Amino acid sequence: MLSSFFRTSKPIHFIITFLMVLFATGYYIITHPYLGWGYVWIPITAGLSIGLFHFIAIKNEFISNNSYGIWLYSCLLILVILYSTSEYSFLAYLFLLLALRRILSMRTGKQMTRKIFDASLWIAVACIFYSWSTIFFTIVFLSITIHAFKNLKYWAVPFVAISTILILTFTIDQYFTTNLWRDFFSELNDNLDYTNIKFSSDLVFYSSLAFLCLIASVAMLLSFPNISLSARSRFSVLGFTGLCVVAEFILTGTALLTIPIISIFLTRLLQEQEHKVFRESVLWIPLIIIVATIFFRI
Repeated sequence: MLSSFFRTSKPIHFIITFLMVLFATGYYIITHPYLGWGYVWIPITAGLSIGLFHFIAIKNEFISNNSYGIWLYSCLLILVILYSTSEYSFLAYLFLLLALRRILSMRTGKQMTRKIFDASLWIAVACIFYSWSTIFFTIVFLSITIHAFKNLKYWAVPFVAISTILILTFTIDQYFTTNLWRDFFSELNDNLDYTNIKFSSDLVFYSSLAFLCLIASVAMLLSFPNISLSARSRFSVLGFTGLCVVAEFILTGTALLTIPIISIFLTRLLQEQEHKVFRESVLWIPLIIIVATIFFRI
């Protein structure tokens, strides 16, 4: 049923997934003891990320013109929200998606300086809200290596973007006393403490996401022989992005950015799989987990 419904791409699919995410984020805000209407931007951020993910996936031909991707993406996003994550990581996540869009567009070879600057700028902005976003600067330099290794001026562009954000945040710190710099360095010290880690459903869930993201990333990197030469650079960037996400999870325990990688990987499996029972199972399982999670937490 779900496989037939989401086989094409229609506006109704976006409406359904957006309302699902809106309900889940609303539930998260209402039930969270320290949040309120001041955090209404969380549903907006989550909703915008659906359209941004779909644009990235379709524009770079990671998936064909169907809605499997936004369904899986929305379900996984809801699950991460229900298992509660840092509220400001939602903002960082949106900026990192914007950066990924610019990084992947570097494959055209046009306006490289602008694209590198934009990607680096978005990552630097993400670092304000979540310090460990700095890991994703490695993807920018990887893309420069792939697309323009010999052009030395491109290697300086990320540092220009970083300097721009540093100057702006320093100015804001001095004028408004926001302590952005102090928060940035204190968050970098908040590593995942494995010595005091305890077994829980949250740990199992996030670890499962990270493991699935690792499998997806390795599978993308190993599938080069079956991918056209023009598409290999895009899949290599996506694969290495997944590895950075896994590294971030190992260091901090945050698995929010595993969602787009897993969604693209599962969608490609669904597109290549003709067995209807398999497709239905993959599409239904996340929804069943969502319902069960809400039921046991009420």
